[in-house]
Amino acid sequence: MKALDSIREIFSKRKKLILSLLIGLVSIFFLKEASYFLYKSPPESQVINSEFYSLSKSDLSKEYDSDSFLFPYHLRIFKIDLSPEDFKRYCKFLLYIISAILIAYASYFRNIFTGIFIGFFLLLSPIYLIQNNWIGFADHLTFFWSVLLVLFLDLRDRDPGKKIYLYVLFVLLILGSWTHFYQFLIISFLVLFLHFWEKKEIDRDILKVFLLGIFAGRVSSYLLFFLHGVEWNERRLNTAQSLGFARWYSMHTKHLLLTLLSFWNGLLFLFLENLTRKKISILLVCFGALFITFFTADSTRVFSHLFYPAWLSLWLIRSQQGFSNREKRILSGGLILALTYLLIFEPFYKWGRDLFYLGPRISF
Repeated sequence: MKALDSIREIFSKRKKLILSLLIGLVSIFFLKEASYFLYKSPPESQVINSEFYSLSKSDLSKEYDSDSFLFPYHLRIFKIDLSPEDFKRYCKFLLYIISAILIAYASYFRNIFTGIFIGFFLLLSPIYLIQNNWIGFADHLTFFWSVLLVLFLDLRDRDPGKKIYLYVLFVLLILGSWTHFYQFLIISFLVLFLHFWEKKEIDRDILKVFLLGIFAGRVSSYLLFFLHGVEWNERRLNTAQSLGFARWYSMHTKHLLLTLLSFWNGLLFLFLENLTRKKISILLVCFGALFITFFTADSTRVFSHLFYPAWLSLWLIRSQQGFSNREKRILSGGLILALTYLLIFEPFYKWGRDLFYLGPRISF
């Protein structure tokens, strides 16, 4: 009987794995079409970084930002020669493929409801709005590493005895540091903070890997530029320091409430659901992301990429014990409200002092 039960368990796991992979595969096509429908925008609302496309054709030079060179430098390393249109498609492909990986992972290690919920959660989030309209930026690859960081932290939590997860996390931290150092540093810190808070303990091994990985990523970046004889530059940091507090304050107080709304769009309902459950960790993460966002001009873009990886981590942690039927109804209702919001009101994002709308819906 034990042997028969073992065989049944193996077949059950294989069936679930195949189903999860199919859900992930189908989600690529669904997310691509759905995001085009929801976030299609006129050219004046799009921000295309043609500079990064040009850099993908050249070796390291002073034109690269030293804190974010892996995108697009990895295309040069692997000798991937893309046309401008293919480069745009590649940027979006990174978003769709990492979403599919996350959906398949959640479907297999949690349940089908969690996988589908996370898929719609991503689609309706400002991450999709931004990455479908800010094309050719390091954010595409940064979010890719951020989601993998969340997944391997979850795998480490499932099987603390396996050291391989620590090694993978170490590599991810280096790759993230090469892609967008300051942003990934904050993302990693916020994800780890939430993870430790929810688990009510600090995993010292993970903390060591975090510190060593970030340090190794930074030092290796310096060495790489030094060995290529390229001048080190940090234009983003210099820009942030050159503007005074009064300038940042005046920029963000214009359209303040709408700016905050753009950070969630329809997902504000689910954020409030988290707060009613007294999830203090996500509130603290939110305050941390808001503080950093204050010193940037790309308000919606920056907040979304800092905040949402940690929020995804919270959903995975919450789903470990499974969602009750009542929770499923509440979460499904939150997604329906989010979709209704996006269908009725005109989606927008905040950049500098202004709001940029995407389509002909009801505008504020």
